[in-house]
Amino acid sequence: MNNKYFTLFKTGWLGLLLACAVGFISYFLKELIKSPLVDSLLVAMILGIIIRTAISNNKKLIPGFVLAPLVFIPIGVIFYGAVNLNFVKIAQIDAKFIILLLAIILVYIGVILGLGKFLKQRKQVTYLVATGSAICGASAIAITAPTVEADPDDVSTSLISVFVVASFGLFILLPFLNSLLGMSEQIFALFSGMTLQFTGFVKVAAGELTKEMSSLALSVKAARYIGLLFVIPYFASLIKKKIHIPWFLWAFLGTGLLFSFLPKMIINSLMPILKPTLDILWAMAMAGIGLNADIKALISDNGLKALLMAFCGFIAAVLTFFIGIAVIGA
Repeated sequence: MNNKYFTLFKTGWLGLLLACAVGFISYFLKELIKSPLVDSLLVAMILGIIIRTAISNNKKLIPGFVLAPLVFIPIGVIFYGAVNLNFVKIAQIDAKFIILLLAIILVYIGVILGLGKFLKQRKQVTYLVATGSAICGASAIAITAPTVEADPDDVSTSLISVFVVASFGLFILLPFLNSLLGMSEQIFALFSGMTLQFTGFVKVAAGELTKEMSSLALSVKAARYIGLLFVIPYFASLIKKKIHIPWFLWAFLGTGLLFSFLPKMIINSLMPILKPTLDILWAMAMAGIGLNADIKALISDNGLKALLMAFCGFIAAVLTFFIGIAVIGA
């Protein structure tokens, strides 16, 4: 075992157990409620923040809180590739939709990076908001955080900002625009899959569509995961000022490729095990992040800036979508 990990475990194993317990509770709460809107990662982080606020700076627990994300995020990334990165399914999406999706991802990232620089936001928060908005919400933030040397306050600030904007999009903007414009099912499926930040939110938005259109929305959302292969090395290299590709990103790509081409029978038998394992690993990692966070960071100047960045990035992505749809004539 790495000496750093061994020292943290030796001095803070009780804190690690607490992070694991919070992660398990968050996962089972999600399973109990059975709503795509309930993200176990967000629940775990919020519970962690509440517990940390209550116990303050307990020196026996904090090393374990630090260890939880260091252990569970790299393992979770490997499972994440297996569960979400299906190259065969992505290859079936119409090329013109892939081009539009790429444009939206670039706009998301470009607007948020530009605003982050203008507002003098912390680089780590800027990179996390950009990745969480453009790619896949809480999961993207969790994967990106260690590679850009983000601290727990950066993660909590970024995740809650992205979640608030995503909620505005799902419950207010998407229904309003759908009613105003009378979108076809295909356009609405593409709209939700290309712009909404959380997979669970896409499931809710596409819930009343036909099975074919709902599948299209989720396939488009899944295509966004490939962006992690590019944005993580880019942001990590900016932070470290040299080219840096985290080892677990290769594992993410490898498991994605493997599970894209395995026989369907094998995949169907493994997914009932892999999916909950992934959710629990992520929840335990985010619990550790929440247990390290300071609630004051959420209402700080950086928190308000992060919210503005996430909102502007989302609006720019929405505008890009409709301009793109008009150009390609979908």
